[in-house]
Amino acid sequence: MSNFQNVQTFVRAVRTAPSLTDIGLVLKDATRSFRFDHFALAQRINAPSRIGPVRLTDFPDAWVENLVPSGRVADDPVLLACERSVTPFAWSALDGIMPLTARHKAYMHQAREAGLAEGYTVPIHVPGQASGLVSFVMADGRPLPAESLPAAQYLACFAFEAARRLKLAAAGDDPPEAPRLTQRQLDCLVLAARGKSNWVVGQLLGLSDGTVHKYLEAAKTRYGVATRTELVVRALYDGQLAFADVMGDSRRDG
Repeated sequence: MSNFQNVQTFVRAVRTAPSLTDIGLVLKDATRSFRFDHFALAQRINAPSRIGPVRLTDFPDAWVENLVPSGRVADDPVLLACERSVTPFAWSALDGIMPLTARHKAYMHQAREAGLAEGYTVPIHVPGQASGLVSFVMADGRPLPAESLPAAQYLACFAFEAARRLKLAAAGDDPPEAPRLTQRQLDCLVLAARGKSNWVVGQLLGLSDGTVHKYLEAAKTRYGVATRTELVVRALYDGQLAFADVMGDSRRDG
């Protein structure tokens, strides 16, 4: 539970960050707290918009400065994998998502030489709006900190949402009014956010697991998000859920 409490501390900081630079500084601190070495947040635009792209990272300067001018970013298999996946993935598992060409393999080899050895990437897709990714990276041969990976998903989604809203505000575009979830959708979402399976949620609420699935899918559709983590983040961000609800009492829930 301490990891989630640390996420709550991060969220409080990132929600009040006055600029993208401040979001990057908060995310850098959180990255170290969860035992990663580097982070990168990249946002691209799926639809015409005035907000423009966002890039925040503390990757080694030499790597970042040479990446775009050299055109090497076109060979980045992590970016391509994000177009095929809605769930987080480790870089070592890329070949399970897509076939890796010689150019892809050369790109990842150069990344390792630059100090970006292994990563955990969270794809983020907001239909018709901004989408992108947040990556947390290890600089050497150490494995990804398995105990931090669930928290990393929340860190990624909150940072991305905060950056998206700051860019909208800077462009004079107010974020659309938050959709309202029904009480039954919220009941299911709270328990799902605590890590409960559809079957367990159904047992606790007196529903079938199929009905739980339908409630959660309907909530995702209302928010236009692809994953449950993104749904939890948006509901927390908009005040429909509180951290106290999500943290709950696991002993009581069973």
